[in-house]
Order: sequence, then C-alpha cells, then structure tokens
Amino acid sequence: MATNTLHPSISGRGAALAEPPPGQGVHPAAFVIDWPAARRASHACCCPAKPAVVAVMPPCLGRPHPTDLLLCGHHYRVSRQALEAAGALVLDLDGLPAVAQAWPQASAGR
Repeated sequence: MATNTLHPSISGRGAALAEPPPGQGVHPAAFVIDWPAARRASHACCCPAKPAVVAVMPPCLGRPHPTDLLLCGHHYRVSRQALEAAGALVLDLDGLPAVAQAWPQASAGR
C-alpha cells in the first residue's frame, strides 16, 4: 500500500500534523489533522465524492485517541445531529468550524 494512503501515525508523516491550516480563528483541534493530505484527498471516507469537511471524533471507550473523518457535503448534512451528539468537531477544509447555516438540509422534494 502506498504510504500516502496510510494514517499519519503509521506512515511516519506525523511531523506534517503540526502545520496549522491557513486563516484566523483556527480551532486547536485543527493542529492534529494532516491538512495537506485532507486537501488533496480524491475521495471522502464515506463515499467516492470529494471531502467537504473533516469531523474530529473525540476519544471514546474503545478508542483512546481522537480520529478524523473526511466527509462529503451530503454525508455531513445527514450526519450533523449524530456528529453533534458524539461531540465531534467539524471543520471545513480551511480549518474553520463548519457553520450549520452554510450546509442547509436538502429540500424534502428531492
């Protein structure tokens, strides 16, 4: 497997994680994400669509460390309530918190 598809903790790319994304108002959790890899990802973790957000899932009983997920816009919209209930931090690809108003629910007619 190519090392660019492995999680940074496995591939030895941990040094890239310290680079903050550009912009102001960056959340501290943004420093644990491999931003260059997230931005050049060809598909999200959920489907073949391009990623729109990074959801940082907090540690839990079976996972003692935070985990980041690349989600497409659709899967983010339909998962917003579950992500909020889980305490996930959702950031756009600029490292800024995703604003719910920027991701409206699809209309019922679709």
